Amino acid sequence: MRKLNKIICTYAIALLVSLGLTTPVLAGSSEFAGIFGAIHASINGVSLKGTHKTGINNSTAGGQIDELTEGKVGAIMPVGGYELGFNLPLGDLFFVGVGAQVIDGAGQMARAKQENGNGNADFELELSDAKNYYIQPSISIFDNSAIYVKIGRSMVDLTATGNIGGAPGNLNGDLFAIGTQTMANNGLFFKTEAGAVEYNEIQMVGTGGNANNIVTAEPIMAYGGVSLGYKF
Repeated sequence: MRKLNKIICTYAIALLVSLGLTTPVLAGSSEFAGIFGAIHASINGVSLKGTHKTGINNSTAGGQIDELTEGKVGAIMPVGGYELGFNLPLGDLFFVGVGAQVIDGAGQMARAKQENGNGNADFELELSDAKNYYIQPSISIFDNSAIYVKIGRSMVDLTATGNIGGAPGNLNGDLFAIGTQTMANNGLFFKTEAGAVEYNEIQMVGTGGNANNIVTAEPIMAYGGVSLGYKF
């Protein structure tokens, strides 16, 4: 995933630079300057790749045997929310946006069930109430259109239910995205965006009622979204 993030950033920055050298004279960063608010909707695909270590007490062997199982689960979640921010011009063509997004609602990120000699290792993970904070370098390519790169930080509440002894903490991760923005004469604007978030590793202990069982996973989210907003 880190390799994908580097690729997104490298190509996006190269695109911004090339367009900055060839942008027509109609372009203008002042069209985007100011405070803005928007509502947005997106489709999010979440994937967890990890391991389930099962500790089995084996009196015959004289100790504990660790069994390691690798797996990958995920889910698709449509979500919506709102954002606030401002754009600051840095020249005729370039401007930088700074903002915050709040994503309402909740969705099941993953569910796992495993029957073994230690009991039923059945648990469910649910995401809710995400908050993203970002900086957004942009370049105006026409008097009413721009492209941008978004780099930020994402924080999400994570709830675990089921047969587990210790729940994971909330998620934090790095956000990378590219997108386009088009302004209308009345202050309205429309944005399209695609990106990915790489979250911190999570760990749950005590699955299946056995304190020696440990689930470790790396959550990754990819998304595509649209926004409708107003520049004040």
